[in-house]
Amino acid sequence: MAISEADADRRSYERVSWEHHARLMQLGSDAGSSAPGVHPVLGRNISEGGLQVWADRMFAVRSRLLVEMETPEIPEGIQAVGSVVWVSPSTAEERWLLGIEFSDVGDTALARIRSLIQPTDGRN
Repeated sequence: MAISEADADRRSYERVSWEHHARLMQLGSDAGSSAPGVHPVLGRNISEGGLQVWADRMFAVRSRLLVEMETPEIPEGIQAVGSVVWVSPSTAEERWLLGIEFSDVGDTALARIRSLIQPTDGRN
């Protein structure tokens, strides 16, 4: 099946592979759900606009989350607020692939995300 022009233009930001650990915490009225607390996840890819993660539990679409990302390049970590925009079950185990769109990213966090997407390579 060919990708339509609309699908090709759907993404606003460059997306890169990002296989690191992160944590999700539900915010607002979502925080009182059946599984409150901090949930470890594994990143799959990231962009300025959001990230895709593997989770061991499902989050409802439109759930507001605090996302805490860990990466060796940025030991301080990165925090952003986002919302689940889509959920896809995995065929293996009880895992879900989540698409999270960032809605509140501070200047420092955005600069750190950009450094992951467009790293400078001083090894030339």
